[in-house]
Amino acid sequence: MRYFVLMVGCLIALVGCKAERDPSSLFGPDASGVLVVDALLIVDQPLPRVLISQTVKANATSWSWNPWDDWEGVSDAEVVITLGNQTFLYRSDFAPGYYLPPPDAPLVLPNTTYHLRVRSQSREATAQTITPSRLDIREVALLDDETFEVIRPLKRYEDGNVEENRVVYQDGLLEMRFDPLLASGYQIAIESLDRSSDFLVDSDFFDEINFDRYGSSPALEASDGNLRMPWFIVAFAGPHIIRVYAVDKNWFDLIRSVPTFYQDDDGNAFQPGGLAGDNFERPLFNVDGGIGIFGSASVDSVGFVVLPRASQ
Repeated sequence: MRYFVLMVGCLIALVGCKAERDPSSLFGPDASGVLVVDALLIVDQPLPRVLISQTVKANATSWSWNPWDDWEGVSDAEVVITLGNQTFLYRSDFAPGYYLPPPDAPLVLPNTTYHLRVRSQSREATAQTITPSRLDIREVALLDDETFEVIRPLKRYEDGNVEENRVVYQDGLLEMRFDPLLASGYQIAIESLDRSSDFLVDSDFFDEINFDRYGSSPALEASDGNLRMPWFIVAFAGPHIIRVYAVDKNWFDLIRSVPTFYQDDDGNAFQPGGLAGDNFERPLFNVDGGIGIFGSASVDSVGFVVLPRASQ
């Protein structure tokens, strides 16, 4: 499961405390040595690996596009996740900052509160997450982008061969439908499965940007259980998998308060835009005694094939 791609855009600017803005506006005037937590629980999957690092000098001004460029893993941390009266003591992995759950750790439950405690030297960071309900996409439909009428239903994985889900780029709206559930919001991640497929748009814009085969949407709301895929997260033709995440408050707060950045060939950062109406001075971490993310989500997926427009 490649849920890491959802959060890396947020944490790139945080682990090293590097950005175009003054780092003290993110963490305060003296932000070095702050514990950084990175842990995402996925419903019906095992307890995840936890990454624990610390911020480096707060006066760094250059921009880093590799999230591990300034990685300073914490090797002496005590990492514990608790569920009710159950305690799961994590163990250090092969590299500093990587911590693994015990081998017999159970699967993550829906609608359940988990607590995290991290101790290192004189520092302590704590957080909690309430996992969302299970997400089950019951219908997928291609809609007319003017009338919103259903052009045709698409297949789910359990319905058969999703290769038949062929959609012309920007021709209609792809909508996932599910029963409303307990979640703070949603995020869509998309993965291009054909590493040799071409860009859908022949433009200098795409030539100047280092696009990945993985992408994600901003924070989305779908209180009625209908979620439409934004076309701007699709860059390539060919087969794709869409993962819809129903996310907890911590995950939702972070992705709506930290902008998504792209990079051109000269290494210059630019921001295509954020959520309408959102104007946060600082990221929303929901971690006491540290920064980062201890969040949770449930997930379901859909497969489809993107065809170039005939006029391209």
